[in-house]
Amino acid sequence: MANNLYYGRGNDEENERLIAFLNEVFFTDDPEGRDFLSLLPKCYKDKYRPAYNNFVVKDESGNFRSAIGSFYNDMTVGDEQIKACCIGNVAVGKDYRSMGYMIELMELSVEDMRKNGVDVAYLGGQRQRYGYFGFESSGTSYRFNFSRSAYRHSLKAMPCGLEVEKLDSKDTESIENIEKIYSKLPIRSNRSPESCFDVLCSWRDCPYILKDNGVFVGYFVPDYTKSNVNEFGVINPKYYPNLVAAVMEKTEAFQVGFVVAPFETEKIKFFTENSDGFNVDGCEMILIYNFEKVIRAYLGAKAKYSKLCDGVLTVLVHGKYGDEKLRIEVLDNKVKVEKFDGKEEYELSHHAATRAFFSNLPADREAFPANVQQWLPLHVFLSPSDTM
Repeated sequence: MANNLYYGRGNDEENERLIAFLNEVFFTDDPEGRDFLSLLPKCYKDKYRPAYNNFVVKDESGNFRSAIGSFYNDMTVGDEQIKACCIGNVAVGKDYRSMGYMIELMELSVEDMRKNGVDVAYLGGQRQRYGYFGFESSGTSYRFNFSRSAYRHSLKAMPCGLEVEKLDSKDTESIENIEKIYSKLPIRSNRSPESCFDVLCSWRDCPYILKDNGVFVGYFVPDYTKSNVNEFGVINPKYYPNLVAAVMEKTEAFQVGFVVAPFETEKIKFFTENSDGFNVDGCEMILIYNFEKVIRAYLGAKAKYSKLCDGVLTVLVHGKYGDEKLRIEVLDNKVKVEKFDGKEEYELSHHAATRAFFSNLPADREAFPANVQQWLPLHVFLSPSDTM
């Protein structure tokens, strides 16, 4: 409590009031009628403790002035378990702008993550705004564009030929099958079975399943506009044409974008042959607390789906939470990242190191040897369903 204001986590009994506050900040007079419960049920249903997972500023009457969502969500990256956290719904009441509340709550949040041993935090937002707290642009996402012209020429406007059904929250068998497909990805969020349906409904998306003679063979998740497919998967690549046809039958859009991670090689092969083209986008902004572990995890994961050149790099990173001097080696596609006591070849700031290893833009790694540059960027990726 400072100046009769409370700074800290919210209480479970405040869930409804917190959501009302966030809706007022973000969606007052919103023509689409959006609200946080429908946008992000994976975070704002009572069972996910939304108020507790927000750092808030309240006055002596308990009224909210500011809030920042801080949702812990561990990840599997290659053979490593990464302790992660996603930041979202950064909100300040309209009568309390420019009072420093956002800065104070962000500082509370990033310090809480440090104390809890977070390896990396993810956030979507303005780079310059969140750069003050150590966040930097990162990641790679492909968006393959499939027009009706491509559908007509590449796939001969084939009918789907499969049963297409909206996923029901009570259809536990299909949800388990979706999780089996998703769990094969080398980089993924650790979704709990009880939250999987809510995750797939993020951002008002609507998941569908595909069946072949009553047997589950795949799923796809169009966004609210039905002009993008934010997540999809099949049990066998032979069903990709059927999946595209199903999407085309469900939308009136002339062109649909299919979001694909750089490590989804079978999808990339299919869309390279059949789509109109693609865009390369960034993914999330990240704040790295543990460069050694995060680089080892993502480079190790990349070695599972890419052939990497042999090479060694030594680097001193002046991280936001302390210096890390590292030796990074790839030999016969085996990755080793460890602390190093000798004289480093390169020295990088926190932001420059984040960009050098994780950004699509090469400026901060141009001095690296060519064989080391071949490893990079490391592919940070979150499915849109997993973002905040």
